[in-house]
Amino acid sequence: MKTVTLRGRRYSYQETGDGPPLVLFHGWSGSSDNFRTWLPVLEQRYRVIVPDLPGCAAMPPLDSRHTASAYADFAHEFIAALGIGPTAVGGLCSGASVAMALAAAHADDVNALLLHPPFFHPSVIRRTMRAQLALLGTPAGEVYEVLRKNTLIANTYRRFTDGGGVASDEEERNRRNLARADSRSQRELAVDLVRGDHRALLRSWRKPLHVIVADADAFVRIAPFRAQLTELAPHARLFVIRGGHGWTAAYMAQQQEALAAFGNGN
Repeated sequence: MKTVTLRGRRYSYQETGDGPPLVLFHGWSGSSDNFRTWLPVLEQRYRVIVPDLPGCAAMPPLDSRHTASAYADFAHEFIAALGIGPTAVGGLCSGASVAMALAAAHADDVNALLLHPPFFHPSVIRRTMRAQLALLGTPAGEVYEVLRKNTLIANTYRRFTDGGGVASDEEERNRRNLARADSRSQRELAVDLVRGDHRALLRSWRKPLHVIVADADAFVRIAPFRAQLTELAPHARLFVIRGGHGWTAAYMAQQQEALAAFGNGN
């Protein structure tokens, strides 16, 4: 792990590999270790840089409201502080929203997108998940404090949202990340994810766009997802892998095959 000072606070990040830069943003209530299985594949071709985002992994939260756009502003400062220059950018789940917001606001600084899966419009998110995310923005969302600090409840919830079958070590990482996340930041981001509309970015994007999604993802409705993505960005390379939102061994093997194709023209 390395650290960088931004806005008077210290933030940690991972860096590995050699080659052109690729900056990755982790998922909701996650950390840079979300990409533990990605790095062995991507570091063979890229200098991969993964920050722990504000409000996650015990990092200081933002002073402003936590939205994809606010995180994108932070990410732009992070990239500038490291002197990376134009870079490929990727994201996992809510991190994909950060990547899209960054590309929309600073298109000249982003030369390729790797999204897994992008919640580019509320209509592609399952209704049950939209309701759960929206609930976090209400007073009832305060129960999130109980959920994230109780191991049994947290694991039960993650099994529900991930679709089951998650490896035990992955469950433990998810539980630990959930416990370390700042409640306010995660509740604010959840509400923003429900409302986010990144269709304009996808419609105008002409640079490489690599999209990965599971055919039974617990968050995404695969049929409208595929149809809208094809219409918005016909040049996108879409990889549909078998499984849900949970990362089983079989799921991760397919995921790594899709990641290996990023940037190699296959």
